[in-house]
Amino acid sequence: MDGGDGSSSHVYRVEQGEFEKLCDISSYDSIGNYYSYVTHLCGFKAHKHEGKITGLAAFGEPEYLDLLNGLITYKNGRIFNAGNCYYWSAIKKMKGILPNKFSKKNLACSIQDLLEEIVANYVYYWVDKTEIIDIALAGGVFANVKLNQRLNELKNVDSVFIHPAMGDGGLAVGAAYAVWAEKLLDNGHLPTSYRLDNVYFGQEYSNEEIEDALNKAGLKAKYSNNVEQAVAQFVKDKKVVGWFNGKMEYGPRALGNRSILADPTDASINIWLNKRLKRTEFMPFAPSILDTAASEFYINYEKAKYPAKFMTITFDTTAEAIKKAPPTVHVDNTTRPQVVDKITNPSYYKILQIYEEIKGLPLFINTSFNMHEEPIVCSPEDAIRALKTGAVDVLVMGNWIVKI
Repeated sequence: MDGGDGSSSHVYRVEQGEFEKLCDISSYDSIGNYYSYVTHLCGFKAHKHEGKITGLAAFGEPEYLDLLNGLITYKNGRIFNAGNCYYWSAIKKMKGILPNKFSKKNLACSIQDLLEEIVANYVYYWVDKTEIIDIALAGGVFANVKLNQRLNELKNVDSVFIHPAMGDGGLAVGAAYAVWAEKLLDNGHLPTSYRLDNVYFGQEYSNEEIEDALNKAGLKAKYSNNVEQAVAQFVKDKKVVGWFNGKMEYGPRALGNRSILADPTDASINIWLNKRLKRTEFMPFAPSILDTAASEFYINYEKAKYPAKFMTITFDTTAEAIKKAPPTVHVDNTTRPQVVDKITNPSYYKILQIYEEIKGLPLFINTSFNMHEEPIVCSPEDAIRALKTGAVDVLVMGNWIVKI
């Protein structure tokens, strides 16, 4: 489900490698497009800053919900463009029905509530009709972590999986899987089920390559055989750490290989660290947490523990989370964690374990290692540039530790 390229949503029944299309919603009837129109009206970049609307929504009230529902609506398993308008004409119509001085936070709240209501009804209908209770979601709309929480909480849904690269970037993997399955079927074989355990598919750099990049940048670095201990101590000492290790993540989320790490107890960090990174965000920083502790901090975690590996869903938080890690909790008492297990990322898991030992907390802040409007760092040179611009206090790449 997304803005659409001919179609904005498909529903498929998938069994033994065969896809049966059950529903097709046109791009004209895209709820994702309407979310983008609101993004534009609130002064942000459509198709880029929708996440800001998701965060802003928690501060508002659904004042304009009925107005928006008159433009995009749901009925009997389908989504309809009731406003009969598209792109600029839709934006013009929306501006015409809103007050001259509308509340941006209330408009954000209204479109978020409408998105959740429409998509939840849509999913509920097709789950009920097919009696398939395990659902897989992809498309830019499902970058909306609050929506994913709502779908996970549907009573007729047993499990939810959101592809970690849910946007257009995930098409490459989908195409590869489709060709693989097709070739197996053509040769009389059924595709075996495959569980995606991690998304560390990107570039990896050796200590020698990292050392060469540091030398070229004129930086002095210390080599350590226990960088995990050092990183945990840096975070405890309230240093902002650039952590660059192993293969880069595939998709939009930093999942512990290209991450900025920070202490989760400073309530003001969402203000000063965003300012330092030149970001304008309304959502709090996300935490990485040990899998052994997730149930203590997040409500209904067990049902969505799989997507929580990839930071694609929010949870309501317990009093423990609000008390011990306030900057990771939004104003609506939700959070979007990455739950880390030992098998998937042993080095990152070790940092969390050591941090728990020395700080008494099984989580810390994990935000993407990038500057505002830039991609996540890929190469040592990218990470060094971030260090030199003051994004982080200390940079740890492979076994090398460097400060300025």
